[in-house]
Amino acid sequence: MPFRDLVNQRHAIMLLRTAARGGRVSHAYLFAGPAGVGRYDAARAFAQLLNCHRPAAEDACGECRPCRLIAAGQYPDVRTVDVERGLLLNNDPDEQKKKVISIEQVRALRREVVFPPLEGRYKVYVFVGADNMQAEAANSLLKILEEPPAQVVIILIAESTVPMLPTVVSRCQLVRFSLVPAAEIEQALVSRHRLDPGRARFIAALAGGQLGKAVTWATSPEALEWREQALDLLERMETADPLERLDAAEAAAKDKERLADLLDVALFWYRDVLVWQEMRGDTYLVNLDRKERIAALGAAVPGAVLSERIRALEEAKDGLRRNVHPRLLLENLFLRLTPPAEPSRR
Repeated sequence: MPFRDLVNQRHAIMLLRTAARGGRVSHAYLFAGPAGVGRYDAARAFAQLLNCHRPAAEDACGECRPCRLIAAGQYPDVRTVDVERGLLLNNDPDEQKKKVISIEQVRALRREVVFPPLEGRYKVYVFVGADNMQAEAANSLLKILEEPPAQVVIILIAESTVPMLPTVVSRCQLVRFSLVPAAEIEQALVSRHRLDPGRARFIAALAGGQLGKAVTWATSPEALEWREQALDLLERMETADPLERLDAAEAAAKDKERLADLLDVALFWYRDVLVWQEMRGDTYLVNLDRKERIAALGAAVPGAVLSERIRALEEAKDGLRRNVHPRLLLENLFLRLTPPAEPSRR
């Protein structure tokens, strides 16, 4: 994935291209920013540019042997340490069980960097989750950064520099990454993954600026099916009695990993109904593929009731952050998502 295939992150790409063009490649970089915004893809794109046989327009060609092998994770001069994915320099069984970057990985790095590249111009080492590194590993890495070997580039990927050793941070070129605008995520989902605009807009909004999360949703039939079920659940709440609401809460609470997503789906749903009431059009809708149902709810549910539902959801999100029991949280929420009272006939 050359730089031209990345979404957004123009400032980070400009810094890296400028370094390669001017021959001022740093021995170490720190890619800092939220997860899922393209930090690892940018690291691979930079490794491609540094080793490409036919670079053009300050970017890798994407087609030569180094570019293809780097994209496939098979180039001998580009190595990745990603504990979550089981990518390690030291693959001992004990290392596979660890949840953080250990000193053994840095020791393996120190053994490798003394040798020149096997094929390319640069050896590139990418450490994912560098802000979750053992203290002794960070101190050992510092020794390498203080005496950087020639033709070696070390890229540390972290969400924040705060947990990191300040002396490690100071010896790296800091490259900041930011959340991706929803409009650009939506465009990428439509053009690259052939999603219909309705689902693309919903996923882009739900992703919260994390392109990686959006792509996971877009390429997972299970995730898209879950979204449909979540919206169906919200529609059932319009006519459900209290017992049905409690049963629905019990069932939904079992899927704890998606509880936060469920609350976000609900927020976007009621937000869409409010937007429809104000705008009477679909220009700003997130759930574009359900605009008929949104219009129907907009006509049936008063704005004050929708505002109360949104308030209940915000309180539920706060309760989730405070570790309120999922079932109790959802029971309280679903009982508050009541339809408007029937007007009195007296």
